[in-house]
Amino acid sequence: MMIWRKVGTLFRASVQEPAEKLVDANALRILAQELRETEQAMILARRELANLMAESRQLERSSEHLSKTIALRESQTREAMEKGHESLMLELAERIAADENLLQEQRQHGERLAAQEKSLRSHLQEAARMLQHYKREMSLARANDNAEQVLRQLGSQTVGLRAHMGDLDASLGRIKERQARFADVNDALKELDQEARGHDLDGRLQQAGIATGKQDAKAVLDRLRSGAGQN
Repeated sequence: MMIWRKVGTLFRASVQEPAEKLVDANALRILAQELRETEQAMILARRELANLMAESRQLERSSEHLSKTIALRESQTREAMEKGHESLMLELAERIAADENLLQEQRQHGERLAAQEKSLRSHLQEAARMLQHYKREMSLARANDNAEQVLRQLGSQTVGLRAHMGDLDASLGRIKERQARFADVNDALKELDQEARGHDLDGRLQQAGIATGKQDAKAVLDRLRSGAGQN
């Protein structure tokens, strides 16, 4: 049984990992959509607050009108009392009592509306502040994501650039090697040419009977015979 539980756990992990990778790969798009949905929710909440405020204003006007009506009925009741109209007094008193009960209910309802309005205003203000915060965070996240993409591209381009630099260095090395070889060959040719010119000059000097300063076999033998004769 344990092995099957582990297999089940592995299956759930296998299902979860692609979902997590998908979420991570689209994190910025998800965040942007969540921000849009939050803004829509705030628009609806503001509309609800506006309706609440309108109801509160209407209730306030109704209470003011009811207060004026009660004051008028009280004045009418006192006048009826002065004139001894018992039936009118009783009817007016009943209406005053009903209006006062209604006024009390409206005031209680108005207090609840005021509390709800205050709470909703506070939540909307906090939501607006947090929404701006998350918008700034999303802008930073996008900037960081763009920077990461640029760095990745720069890294791949740097590898290619290094390869090109290596090719350039190799080509330049071959060119320098070829030029150095050409210079060596040219120097050798000059040296050979100078040697050839020197030999030609010595030959012409010998033909003219002018000493070249170089020793040959005949000169060596003549020098040795001359030395032997002196002895």
